[in-house]
Amino acid sequence: MYVESFKNTFAVDILEYFNLAKIEEAIPDISSIKPMLNSSDNSIETEKENDVQESFQVSSDFDSLDNKEKAVNDIEACPIEEKPKNQKKVEERDPYMLEWDDPNDPDFPVNWSKKKRAVILLQIMLLTSVTYMGSSIYTPGQLQIQSEFGVGHVVATLNLSLYVLGYGLGPLIFSPQSEFSLLGRQHLYTVTLFIFAMLQIGCATVHNFGGLAVLRFFSGVFCSPSLSTGGASIADILAPEVVPVFLGLWAVAAFSSPVLAPLLGAVMVVAEDWRWIFWLQLWLSTFTLIVLLLFMPETHHGNILYRRARRLRKQTGDDRWSTASAEKEKKLELGAFLLTAVYKPIKIIMREPIIAAIDMYTALLYGIFYLFFEAFPLVFGGIYNFTLVESGLAFLGFQVGCAIIYPIYIVFLVKYILPRMQNQTFVPEDFLVINMIVAIFLPAALFVFGWTAGVHWILPIFAEVLFVISAFTIFQSNFAYIAISFSDHVASVFAGNGLARAGFACAFPLFGQAMYNNLGSEKYPVAWGSSLLGFISIGMSTIPFLLYKYGAVLRSKSKFTA
Repeated sequence: MYVESFKNTFAVDILEYFNLAKIEEAIPDISSIKPMLNSSDNSIETEKENDVQESFQVSSDFDSLDNKEKAVNDIEACPIEEKPKNQKKVEERDPYMLEWDDPNDPDFPVNWSKKKRAVILLQIMLLTSVTYMGSSIYTPGQLQIQSEFGVGHVVATLNLSLYVLGYGLGPLIFSPQSEFSLLGRQHLYTVTLFIFAMLQIGCATVHNFGGLAVLRFFSGVFCSPSLSTGGASIADILAPEVVPVFLGLWAVAAFSSPVLAPLLGAVMVVAEDWRWIFWLQLWLSTFTLIVLLLFMPETHHGNILYRRARRLRKQTGDDRWSTASAEKEKKLELGAFLLTAVYKPIKIIMREPIIAAIDMYTALLYGIFYLFFEAFPLVFGGIYNFTLVESGLAFLGFQVGCAIIYPIYIVFLVKYILPRMQNQTFVPEDFLVINMIVAIFLPAALFVFGWTAGVHWILPIFAEVLFVISAFTIFQSNFAYIAISFSDHVASVFAGNGLARAGFACAFPLFGQAMYNNLGSEKYPVAWGSSLLGFISIGMSTIPFLLYKYGAVLRSKSKFTA
C-alpha cells in the first residue's frame, strides 16, 4: 500500500534498489505508436536535435555563451530555433522514447488524488518554513555572539546577511538542475536539506566567529532549493488555473516563517544560550528531512517518465527505453551549463527594462523587510523596554497582515484574473492592477512605523500589518507578471530576481543601525531612517503604473517574452 501510494519517494527508491520492493510498469505497445512523417524536400531538423555538444565548446568570451544558451534552453523549454537541412528526411518518433500519451495517466502528477497533492503541498510549505526561518532565528542571539567572540554589531550582523546572500546565490546553481529530467526535484530537496542539517551542528559547536560566518553562508546556499524550486513543484501537481491560488498559500509560509523565527530564537536564548538556536534548527530540519524521505514523491514530469523508462529497462532487459529529454541532457557539459546558468539571468536583467524594474522594486521590498530585524530592537527594546521574548512576539503583526491579505488576493484572482482568462481578454499587465491599488501602503507603513514609535506599541505593529499587505501583494503580482511575460525563460528570470533580492537583503541590515543612529533622535530613533525609505518607496511605487501603461510595448520589443 505504502509503496504504491508513495512511488518515487526516496524511501521507496531505496527499497527498490535493494530489491525489497518491486514496482511493475506496463510495457507500452510500440506497434501502436505511429511515426510522424515529413515529406518536404526541405525538411526541418531543429537545433535541439543537433549534437548539443557542438554549442558547448569552452570559451571565455561572453558572446559565445549566447550559443551555449541554445542548448540550455532545451531544458528551460525555450522557443525552438530551426534551421533547414538540404537533404530529405523522414522524421519518426522513436517508440522507445516515452511520452505522456494518456492524459489520464495515473502517474501524471495533476491526476494524483487531492489528498496526495495536499500532502505534497504541506511538505513544500514545511520545508520552506524550516529553511527560511534560518535567516532571522539568529538575531535574538546576536548580542551573546558579539560578547563571546568580541566582535562589533556590524560584524555580528554578517551572520544574518551571509545567510541571505547564500540563498540568493544558491538558485543560480540549483534552479537549472531542478529542471533536468535526469535529476528531478525530490533528490535536490533531500540532499541539500541533509547538508543544511549537518551545517547546523557546525554552527552550534563552532568556537570562532569566522567559522560561524562561513557555516552560515553555506547554510543559506543549501537551504535555497526550497525557496527557488518550491513554486515549480507546486506547479507540477496542479492545473494551471489554480496554481496562483496555492502559490499564494506557499508565499504565506515563506512570509510567516522569518517573522516567527525571532520568537523561537528568543525562547532558546533565554532558556539556554545562542547555540541552542542552531540545535533547534537541527531538530526542525531533521524532522522535515524524515518526512520528505518518506512522503515526498518526485513531481517533475520528465523525471517521472525517466524513472518509468529505467524500470522498463530493468523489467525487459532492453536498454533502448528512455526519454527524449534525458538523452539530450546526457550530451550537455555540466561546466558550460552552469556558466550559462549564471550568465543568462544577469543578461536578462541588463537587457530587459521590465525585469530590471521589477527586480529593483522587489529587491527594495526585501531589503526593507530584513531591515526590520535591525529596527525592532531599537523600537520595542529601546523605547518600550520589551524583553527579548516580548520583542519576538512583536513580529507577529506580520502574521496578521498575511491572514488579512491572502483572502483578498484570492478574491482578486477569482473575480478579476480568471474571468479575463476565460474570456480571452487577459493580458499580463492585469496582474499589476492590485499592485497599483496597494502601492501606497508601503510608504504609509514606513512613515507610520517611524513616527509613531513611542506613542503606543500597537501602532508600530499596525505598521507591520500595512507593510505585509503591500509586500505580499507586490511580490505575488510582480512574480505572476514576469512569469507569464517571460514564461520561456522563467527559471533564469526568477534566479536573477532572487539574486537581486538577496543582494539588497544582505546589505540593508549591515547599514541599518548606522542609518537609524545617524538620522534619528532620542525621541524619534527610527523616524527619519524610515522616512528616507518611505520617500524612496514612493518613487518605486510608480513602477506598476508605468508597466501597466507601457508594458505591452516593451514586451513586443523583447527577445525573451513568450
